Amino acid sequence: MVSDREFEQIYAREINEPLTLSAFLHSRVYFCDYEKSGRLGKMFYFAPHFGQAIAAQHPGIKPGISYVATIEDVEIVDSWQDVEKAVKKNYGRKWTSHMDRLRVLRKKWSWNNQERRSLLFVGEPRHVFNPPIQKDNLQKGSGWLSKRFFSFDDLFKAWKV
Repeated sequence: MVSDREFEQIYAREINEPLTLSAFLHSRVYFCDYEKSGRLGKMFYFAPHFGQAIAAQHPGIKPGISYVATIEDVEIVDSWQDVEKAVKKNYGRKWTSHMDRLRVLRKKWSWNNQERRSLLFVGEPRHVFNPPIQKDNLQKGSGWLSKRFFSFDDLFKAWKV
């Protein structure tokens, strides 16, 4: 029987600023607010939803979900020192080149040990959906992406609409 299987394997979040786009595409990381539910740790893939603003600033980026990357590790970070440790652990000898790109985030965001974040380390982003999946095909309304966990079937159904 297959009834116990969890079909949701994909974690989706908004990327609508240049710093998080660069972190995803070049350093293969994504930061988000920590969620206590524990569902993120069970996901196998990350699918960013690119917003209108970021698509307007970067040629080749279209609004919607077009990329999928495997989630290789999820670290919970409370401070910039935690970020540095996690990057060293996940990238080994190449960690300094990634930290140079990520230091911009240190200046932009508050790191006062009170804002717990999840740090996703992802594999190579793969361009899977062309045209991109539009947000209103995944949820009611067009505001922030309110649903964050999907199956591949969910994405493929929304892509065909």
